[in-house]
Amino acid sequence: MAGSLMINTERSAAEMRGLLGFAHGLGLDEATVREIYKTVGRESAAADFSGDERLAEVRKWMLAAARKETSAES
Repeated sequence: MAGSLMINTERSAAEMRGLLGFAHGLGLDEATVREIYKTVGRESAAADFSGDERLAEVRKWMLAAARKETSAES
């Protein structure tokens, strides 16, 4: 059990590093990315998404957040 928790933690950390790089290009802050990651994580667990599907969903939410911030600045 502890081994799988460590693997999940390491995977989450690696995913977050990649997502933060993507977020930087979109102009999103880390707090926004973390909130999206947690929210999508909860929803994807209930929907039984694969890891790739979950990350794709996180990126979609990030794109939507970036569009929303851009339109609010206009």
